[in-house]
Formats: sequence, structure tokens, C-alpha cells
Amino acid sequence: MRRTSLRLRLMLLMIALTTLPVVTVTWIATNNTRSSVEKEIVAANRSRMLWADQYLDELIQQIDVLFYTLQINKTLMDGMNEVDSADVGVQYRTQNFIQNTLTSAYFANSRKIDLLTLYVHANKKAFSANYASSGMVSAVDIGSGEWNRLLREPVNMYFKQTDSGIYAYHGIYRFEDRKLLGGLSVRLNRDVWEEVGRILRSEPESSVFLLNDEGELLSGSTQSDISGEISAHLRQLALSDSELRTESAGSYYYFMKKVDDGELTVVKAVPLATVARSANATIRAGIVTGALFAAASIVLSILVSLRISRPIVSLARTMRSAHIHSFELKAPQSRDEIGLLERGYNSMMQRIRQLIEDEYEREIDLKNAQLQALQAQINPHFLNNTLHLIGGMALTKGAPEIYKVTQVIGELLRYAIGTEGDRVPLEDELKHMRNYLFIQENRFKGRCTVELSVDEEALGTPIPKFTLQPLLENAFEHGLQRKMGAWRIEVRIERRARSIAVLIRDEGVGMERERLLELRAELASGTRRRAAEADRKADGPKKRKGIGLQNVDARLKLQFGAGSGLRLFSNPERGTLVAFKLPVRTKGEENVV
Repeated sequence: MRRTSLRLRLMLLMIALTTLPVVTVTWIATNNTRSSVEKEIVAANRSRMLWADQYLDELIQQIDVLFYTLQINKTLMDGMNEVDSADVGVQYRTQNFIQNTLTSAYFANSRKIDLLTLYVHANKKAFSANYASSGMVSAVDIGSGEWNRLLREPVNMYFKQTDSGIYAYHGIYRFEDRKLLGGLSVRLNRDVWEEVGRILRSEPESSVFLLNDEGELLSGSTQSDISGEISAHLRQLALSDSELRTESAGSYYYFMKKVDDGELTVVKAVPLATVARSANATIRAGIVTGALFAAASIVLSILVSLRISRPIVSLARTMRSAHIHSFELKAPQSRDEIGLLERGYNSMMQRIRQLIEDEYEREIDLKNAQLQALQAQINPHFLNNTLHLIGGMALTKGAPEIYKVTQVIGELLRYAIGTEGDRVPLEDELKHMRNYLFIQENRFKGRCTVELSVDEEALGTPIPKFTLQPLLENAFEHGLQRKMGAWRIEVRIERRARSIAVLIRDEGVGMERERLLELRAELASGTRRRAAEADRKADGPKKRKGIGLQNVDARLKLQFGAGSGLRLFSNPERGTLVAFKLPVRTKGEENVV
């Protein structure tokens, strides 16, 4: 009885959980459909308005470029004053040049324009070029008509509607006093202009209007059946900037946009009834879909509740009875979702067991590592103390040279086992280098000469630990010990504009060019791999033995970038030069190592 009650409650709960969201979502969607459709229509029309604005803006820019290309043609502008020259030859050449120039400009822009005209105010003549003719000359009286605006005020560009099409006009004025010298005009290709209407008309009932900067309608606008409401809105239109404006007024949505500097204004009116019709269809579809989903949810809830109640109860009991030490597994009874849940439970238990075992192993490994680290520290410290004992005994026995050598070796050892970090001041690295050179000078007494030149401003510069000494060791091992006679090493550190230059030169045996190129290639190609090896070697004092050119180069690049890597120069029997640079510290880094 209790199991039947449990199944019934589970069934009712699942029906409620599945149908209530569907009903709620359908109700909310029905109420919000109009707003959603309205937003979609507004967004779509805003996109089309921006598309049309971009199209017209590019068109205006092309016309503007054409006008200014002709206006900056000095020969053409000078020719405007010579078209009525008393010299017939000059007059003929000038008119021929003007006609050729206009013809070339027309054919270069013939996909956009049908006619190109140059008006000369001095003699009231207009020179025109189109597809059919390139030598038309006519008299023009600009006291009235479309050219008249050039007389009223200086104007850069404006558009006018005529019986033959839409024209764009541009005035040419003298710079000093803005006196009218002439003008340019183009008649726009009808297909190019009407493309704006095709871009904007996304709804059959919508109206599109193109206005010039004086508010006059241009072709391409909706001419028939303009309602009084739209006409009144167009008369009151006043856009202060070129931002796209959207507003709902009366029975229409209005989309308004000034193009470029206001030469044109685009207005689109969409009836609110269009939005309502679109919303009604969506609402009906939403109600039908919601009803179908609700019915399907009820049926599926009944079927699923009958299948899952018993396995879930059994699995829940097993999970409640599971202890950390027993890890009881559940044998899957089916291959459906419940079986998947049971297998997931088994997998979880096995993973928990494995994680506990792994954690125990990690704790043991950590203890072993700590013990090894302690042992690794005890041995160098014991050697350091032993060196101090030997030095004290040598000083007691009257052997100061031995005392000095043991003291230097002790300092080398302390530097090696120090834990101050991966980078140290250049001053500390130089001290370590001098200790190494002291040992070598005593080892090869009388043969080795070291010249050291250091700019004191560079002493605080950070440098990776164990950078200089491996380079000097490399110079002794591969450059000097193979050479007979006296040896000479020069170390120079200079402060430059944006970096610290470090140069180490030996007068050893040098190397052949093939070997030099091979070393350079190894340094260039092995940067990433050796950088990782360098990090591992620099983590502790245990692995100093293998530090060489590749390791130093990798650590320099890792710390300061590829530009700080080693640069090698060598000539046989003349020695080798190793150079690299360190970045100059900024004021904020003065106390940071």
C-alpha cells in the first residue's frame, strides 16, 4: 500500500513538474509574443536602415571623391578662366582638355552616374560628358533652377530632383573670398539610386522616403497613397545628428537616419497593423505547441514514474547503507538510465577508493622527498664547515695561502647552496665569478691574466644565478687549456641606453666556422626544450655539474625574452667572444631582484 502511494505521489509530482513549466512558459510566451515580434521587426528594420545608410554613405563618398579629384586638377581649374580666351588656339586646346578630362572622369564612374557636368560661372557655360557624347557645351543661367543654390550660399554638396533624375551638385569657390567660380554636377544612375528602396522594403505595407537637406522628396520614395499622418510627420521631421532614430507615433513605426553630413535623410514607416498580424500567427502557433507539449509531458510522466520508482528506492537504500570502509557495490539490473545511474554509483565508489589510496601514496612520497631534501642540505653544510676547519688549521700552521683558498671555496659552496631565489644582483654574481677566477689563477699561477671592467651603475641589475661562472668555465675548458703559453681573459660589463651589455672574451684556440654555426643553431633551435631543463636544474643545488652554454642561454631567454640570449663570435687561434644583454631596471624595480 505504501509502495502504491509512493508511486502515485511520484506520478503526480512528475506530472506537475513537467506540465506546470510548459503551461507557464506558454502563457508567458503568449503575453510576450507581441513585444518579441515588435523587437524583431524593429531590429530587422534597423539593420536595413544601417545597410541603406552605409550604401548611401559610400555613394556620397564616391561622388565627393570625384568632385574633389576634378577640383584639385590645377590644369582644369586654370582652364576654366581660358575657355573664352582671345587666342583661338588656346581656347580650342582648353575646351578640348576640359572635354577629355570630363570624359575620362565619367567613364571611370559610369557604373554610378549617367551624366557629368562642369559649369563655368565666368561665361555661364556648362561642359557635359555622358555615354553618348563627350563634347556637349551649353549655356546655363543659374539665376533660377537647380544650380541657383550655388549663388545663395557656399555649399559643398546637395541633391536635387529633376524630371530627368536625381542630381548631385558641388560648388567651386575662390579660396580667398568664397567667390563662385563654377560648379560640378552628376546625374545618378537610376538603378543605383533605386537600390536603396529595394534594400529597405522588407514589408509590403511599409513606405520609404528619401529627402534632401531641404526636406524635398527624391525619387525612390513612396509616392502613392501617402497618408496625412505620414506627411505631417515628415514636415515636422528635425534630426539633430546622424544617429539612427526609432519611434512609434500614431499608427506607424518610424525609422529615421541622416546620411553622412546630412545631405540626405532616409525615413521608413511601418504600420503597427503589420506587427499585430505577425504576432497573432506566432501566438496561435505557441498555444498549439504548448498544448501538445503539455499532453506529451503528462503521458511521459506516467510512463517514466512507473519505470523508475522501484530502482530509485533500491539505489537510495544502498547509498544510505554505504560506509567508508565497506564500499558496497550495486549490481545493475537494467540497461536504461537507472542502470546507468547504478553503474555511475559503482564507478564513483571505485574512484573514491582509488583517490584515498593515491592520497596515502602522495603523503608517503612527500615525507620521503622532505627527508631527501634534508639529507641534501646536510652534506653541503658539513663540507662547508669542514672547509672552515681546514682553513683555521692552515692559518694556525702559518699557511695563509691555504687559508685563503679554503675561504674562497667555502664562499663558492655557500653561493651554490643558497636559497635566495633564481635571480640575484649582478654584484653577487660578480663576487662568485671572482672567487672562481681566484681558484683558476692559483691553479695556473703565472699563466692566466684576467681583465675586469664593470660599470658600477649595473651592479644592482638582476641576473639569473650561475650565469657568468659557467661561461668562464667554458672558456677555460674549451679555449685556454688547449693553448700553450700565457692566457688572457677579458670580462667587460657596460651600461648602455636601454640594456646592460656583458662581454666575455678569451684569447684561446677559438673554433672553426662550421662548429660556430653548429653551436649557434643549437642555441636557436633548443630554446624551449632547454629552458625547461634549465628550470629543473635551477630548482636546487643538486645538479650544478651540467650547466653550460645551452643552459645559460635557455635561462636568460626564459627570464628576459629571446633578445637576451647568448651571441657567439670566434676565429681560429684568435679566441672566442660570448655576449648577452640584460634589461635595465625601471624605478619601480629598483628594490626588486
